[in-house]
Parts: sequence; structure tokens; C-alpha cells
Amino acid sequence: MTTEQAIDLFVVAAYLLAITCLGIWVGRNQSKSKEDYFLGGRTFTWITIGFSLFATNINMSFFVGWTGKAARAGFAAFNPELLGGLMLTISAIVFVPLYLRTQIYTIPQFLELRFNRAAKLIFGGIYVIQRVLVNPVAIYTAALGVLSLFGWEVNASNVIVCGLCIALTVGVYSIFGGLKSVVITDVAQVVIMIVGGCSIAIIGLWKVGGIGELYGVMPENFELLRPSDDKEFPWTAVLSGQLLHSAFFAFTSIHILQRVLAAKDRHNAQCGMLLGAYLKLFGIVLFLIPGLVAAVLYKDVANTDTLYSTMVREFLPVGLSGLVLAGMVAAMMSSEDSNINALSSVVALDIYPVVRPKAPQGEAIFVGRLFATCNLAWGILAAPIFMTMDSALFDLVMTVVGFMVIPSGTVFLFGRLNRRLNAPGAVATLFLGMLIGTYYVATKNFPALHGFMLPVLQGMHFYHVFPLVFILLTVVLFTVSYLTPPPPAEKLECLQTPVDTREDGPARPWYRTFGFWWGVYIAIFISFYLVF
Repeated sequence: MTTEQAIDLFVVAAYLLAITCLGIWVGRNQSKSKEDYFLGGRTFTWITIGFSLFATNINMSFFVGWTGKAARAGFAAFNPELLGGLMLTISAIVFVPLYLRTQIYTIPQFLELRFNRAAKLIFGGIYVIQRVLVNPVAIYTAALGVLSLFGWEVNASNVIVCGLCIALTVGVYSIFGGLKSVVITDVAQVVIMIVGGCSIAIIGLWKVGGIGELYGVMPENFELLRPSDDKEFPWTAVLSGQLLHSAFFAFTSIHILQRVLAAKDRHNAQCGMLLGAYLKLFGIVLFLIPGLVAAVLYKDVANTDTLYSTMVREFLPVGLSGLVLAGMVAAMMSSEDSNINALSSVVALDIYPVVRPKAPQGEAIFVGRLFATCNLAWGILAAPIFMTMDSALFDLVMTVVGFMVIPSGTVFLFGRLNRRLNAPGAVATLFLGMLIGTYYVATKNFPALHGFMLPVLQGMHFYHVFPLVFILLTVVLFTVSYLTPPPPAEKLECLQTPVDTREDGPARPWYRTFGFWWGVYIAIFISFYLVF
């Protein structure tokens, strides 16, 4: 190990220790009740919600993979952030008031209120299965990123050691401190991420001579909507499947919306999601500009996923490069800690009560912690498997996670808008969606199963398939619901939009309201598509 590597490693280690101590200190008294542990006592303000939401939405692949995508596709790689931010604001208007009014602890509980327990268990159960499948992938990806950044050998022992470091940092404070530890540490980690990302973007622009020089070299990379035959981001896929995916993620994501449920009132919840949308605009400096810079400076590099780490090593002096590396580790931690908290809440509050209906709160919290701990241990032990596993299996695990948002999003969206839809329709849609998703990603990613894929789907962009499945599931949801009895009146009470303005706290001037700043955000959103 060189002296420079040792200094950078010391900076990263000091950062990890500081964040762990902060998380433990913040969450030291958060185990008294399920409201304290899983929702931080419902005391979060819009600032903490927005920063934590943004941090949760970022992981290490945001810096690594999306920088590579930006190098290949330019501004088009920014579409998911723009559409994702827009849908967060729509969710704040359409869904968040209902979630808060019903006083639910987890997002699956809304399906029980609107439909039945079976719908809740299918949704929650799929999420748990996803986390069990994805956790080894997440730990392996994080370990791979850390090892490559420091130039260390990627072998089973090093992957496990990195996994243990993750468990002894993010695992300790998120499991024992609850949501409050997660949210407060996320706020600190967002600052580190933005500082590190801005450093790379500013130095990179200086090296290439500014935005004007970038545009002069590759003007085609300054287009948000690319031709329909583009391999990365065809506009037909962006404005169909990508838009639907962003919407359903914002409406139903368990780990994203968990901190929104913990807001002190509706105003803070909605403004927190709006702040998260604004923060997503930082993707311009976190991955978009670095990707454009890398496309000019490293145009002969075959593996674009190594571009960001290359720029960190070559652009920054020792010490500051360690801080940027800490920011990348922070991105990994802020995603992992939120998933740990969300997983423990679903197990403890949605699934365990089926086994022990009258279990005390302390027991439920213990079970949630235990399951999250076991899943972390499983992730560490299973992570090295992906060193030799066929890439199709890796893609299968990751694609299932993205594809399963379609049935849940369909049920949430139309269940919110249409009062005639009932429990049999919701259960049929969720179950069928799970089967279709498994079929599609299996036949797409396993060469031996390619022959079983429907001819019409072969060669289609993933986001072109997305709306087709959405239409099919919509037909199933409405058909089954209208062929069976309507839902009872008590299943529609959760759809009553709150009108009591006292839920928003004290009156505020117009320039401090959600409506005003939402209008500003919409103007910014439209401007991007008009200019680029």
C-alpha cells in the first residue's frame, strides 16, 4: 500500500467511525416503542426528510454506473432524475396526505386498509424476498467498488472483510438506533456526497475548458430525448416505461416513504418530498458533468464503469480524494441503512403479527432487528458467490427488483383513484404481476430460456415492455374487480382526503408554502426539456 492510499484509507476509516458513533448516539433512546424505533417518534421536519430521501435514493452505482451512462448518453442519462423528482412531488400531493391521515407505520399497511390483509402480505412478502435476494448483490457491489478504488485484489476474503466493515458501521446504528439514526446520519452523508461530487465536476470542467468546450466536442450529448433507436435512452422508452417506473417508485417504495410517514405534519411531509426532488437536480454535478468530462478525457476507455474512480485518483490531491471516496461509501451506506430499517419494519409490523397477533411491541422490535441482522450476515457470506456467478444471474436478481414495482404501482394508483376496485382484483394483480415479472426476467437473462420468450418481446427495450405489462395488469385489476362484489364501505374510508388545515401546523406566508415551491420546481422541470 502506498502512502497516498494509506492517507485516503485513514480518511475513509475516520469518516466511517464518526458516522457510526453519530448514529449510535442519535438512536440511543429509540427502542421504547414501535413509533420511536420505526418512525422516529413522528418528529421529522421537511429538511431531514428531504436530505434522507435523497441519500436513500443514491448508492455507489450512482457514481460508478451512472457516470458511465452519462459518458455514453450525455444529458439523456439525467431523465431518471428529472422524472423521478417530478413523481416525488406528485406522490406528495396524491398519496402522502392519505398515508399520514391513516397513521400507518409501513406502506404495505395501506393495502390492508384499502383492500385486505392478503394484498398487504403479498406486497410485504415480495419486498422481504427482494431484500434477501438483493442484499448479497448490494454488499458485493459495495465491496467491489471499495476494492477497485484502492486497487486491492478482488477475492472472497477481501469481499467478506469489506462486508464486515459495512455491517459494523451501517448495520450497528441502523439496527439498534432505528429510523432516527438512519435519517440523521443520512443528512450528514448527503453533505459529504455533494462536496465530493462538486469537487470532481469543477476540476473536470476546468480541465476540459468549460461547458462550452464540451458542447462543441459532442453537441449530441446535450439532448435529453434521444432518437427512438438509441440503445441507452430512446425517447419512446423514457416517456413510457421510465415515466411509469418513476411514478410507481415514488408512490409505493417502502424504504423511500418510510421517513415520510415519520413527518411531524403534512406540510413537513410534502415539503420534504419536494426538497428531495430539488436535491435530485444535483445529479448534474454528481454524475452528469463527470460523465461528460470523462467522455472527452478518457474516450478510449473500454469499461466506462471505472471512469469515476479514475477521475478521483487523477484529479484530486491525497486526503481530498479520501473525502470523495468517503462520499461514495456514504452513498452506499445511506441506501443500505434505509433498506435495513424498512426490512425490519415490514417483518415486525406486517408479517410477524400473522404468526403472533398479540405480540408485545418489544417482541416485534426484537424480531425485526433479528431478521435484519440475519439478512446482513447472509449478505456478507453470500456476497463472494457473485465473483464467479454468471452475469445473467446477477442481472436476474436486479431486474426482478425493478420489474416488481409494476403490479404494486398499478394497484396503488388505481386503488387510489377508483372506489369500485376491490380486494380480489388487487390480489390477482399482485400475484399475476409477480409471475409475469419472474417469467420475463428469466427468459430475458438466461440464454437457455430465450426460446420461451414471446417473439413480440424479443429485442424490445426493457422500458418498452414495461407499459405493455402495465396495460395487461390494469385489465386484470378492473376485470376481476368488476366481476366480483364491490368493496365494503370501511375499505374506502382510507381514501378520504384530509381537509383539516391544522394538520399542516401554523399558517405560513405564501413564499413558504408547498404550492409556491412546487410551482417553481415545475418551471425548472419544463425548462430542462425546452432547453435540452
